[in-house]
Amino acid sequence: MTLDIAELVEAAKHSEKMGASEFCIVAAVKGPTQQLLDQVAEAVTAIQEEVDISISVSLGILTRDQARQLAKMGVPRYNHNFETAESFFPNVVTTHTWQERKDTLENVLAEGMEICCCGIIGLGESLEQRAEFATQLAEIQPHEVPMNFLDPRPGTRFADRPLVPQGEALRAVAAFHLAMPSTQLRFAGGTELALGDDGTEAGLMGGANAIIGGNYLTTFGRPMEKDRDAVDRVLDGGAKPGLSLNITPVGQKQNSGHGVLYDTIKSL
Repeated sequence: MTLDIAELVEAAKHSEKMGASEFCIVAAVKGPTQQLLDQVAEAVTAIQEEVDISISVSLGILTRDQARQLAKMGVPRYNHNFETAESFFPNVVTTHTWQERKDTLENVLAEGMEICCCGIIGLGESLEQRAEFATQLAEIQPHEVPMNFLDPRPGTRFADRPLVPQGEALRAVAAFHLAMPSTQLRFAGGTELALGDDGTEAGLMGGANAIIGGNYLTTFGRPMEKDRDAVDRVLDGGAKPGLSLNITPVGQKQNSGHGVLYDTIKSL
């Protein structure tokens, strides 16, 4: 895998122009090679020289030394999901273990970086396993938890799974908030399918305090204006003054080779 440094810099500039506070570099790999880490270091330096923006990274499974290298580059946050509860993980991922993911998160935390971590609700796990998942996340206390709800994709093993019912989705939001009251709980992929407009607002009142608006990394979301309206209605009601709106511009690259996520964050 080869990163296009110039393209990354331009993408970061675009994100800053859109009002971004953070730019995330994502590579679809099990874990980085030293060559990829060297390229990331070059990209981070190039972006920092030209753009006033925080840089987060997602490169898969890390050793302690690799986490240390990222920390020395000045990367403040690492994105790495558990995907699901440990007891259900073998039904979702077969190329590595849940413990390998936990080790990565612990390596990142040990090097002083923040972590963004969650997974997907609705893969076939039981309600007890969702509670297990929330508890396991709470043990590592991520700085941010993006809540994704399954958006069944054709050609995948989960293509025939039903959408998460709105009531179940809202209960999951409340449970995760109770397990991690000081963590930023952010609505992410599949929110518009599982919750809809009214459910999104209810979830913002009942536990979530942030939302990714517009498109996601591999799927299209709903119009960004709807997310803005939902946040505005909650704020106009006098609740949740700490909400933020995380906007991924329509021009992002869906499934791009190096996984650039044009990640725009607007604090409200």
